Amino acid sequence: MEILRFEEASTSAPKRKKSSKGYLTVGFVAALFGISTAFASSTITINSDVPVALGQGVSLVAACDQSISVVPRTTMTVVSSTPTFFLTSLAISAVNGATATASSAGAGCGGKTFDIQLFRGTGGSTAAYTCAELNPDSVGSFPTVSYTGGSSGTTTATCATAASGSTLSFLIPIQASGSGDWAFTIPFTKAPSDITYFTLVSRDS
Repeated sequence: MEILRFEEASTSAPKRKKSSKGYLTVGFVAALFGISTAFASSTITINSDVPVALGQGVSLVAACDQSISVVPRTTMTVVSSTPTFFLTSLAISAVNGATATASSAGAGCGGKTFDIQLFRGTGGSTAAYTCAELNPDSVGSFPTVSYTGGSSGTTTATCATAASGSTLSFLIPIQASGSGDWAFTIPFTKAPSDITYFTLVSRDS
């Protein structure tokens, strides 16, 4: 008589098909690597490789108002097949146009003159741009400065050359009470954009 043995037969798990998602992921990563490599190998030259350093520093000495904002604006124009940046305007806003009085502790720029200088260079070799460089298309005169703030209008800008360099100046109109702050826009035509810093000083007219 034979003894029957019932042993667990080893069962082999069915082979699973390899998912195609892994291959898709590898292919996608490879494609991205190829694209990024292609872009990295491309070179775009703008402004003849000269860095555009516009308004990196601002010096304000305006005792008539401590919250003035100065923002330079540029545009790019193709000159002799070369993309070149130019300074197109200087926006000066949040200017208190009231007349300074003893009760206002000297705050108020109305009736005063702003003197602006734009400098190039670094370290001890900085120099102010000349009037001709700031306005090459109309040497001897300067575009009018427009302003808004309660009312709007224009004021005349002048450019004079002295020992300290060329200075752009304009008068701050006296503002009516409670009409808000002045916002000025000084237009430029093909002025250089490689400005290291600029200064704004207020003085009695």
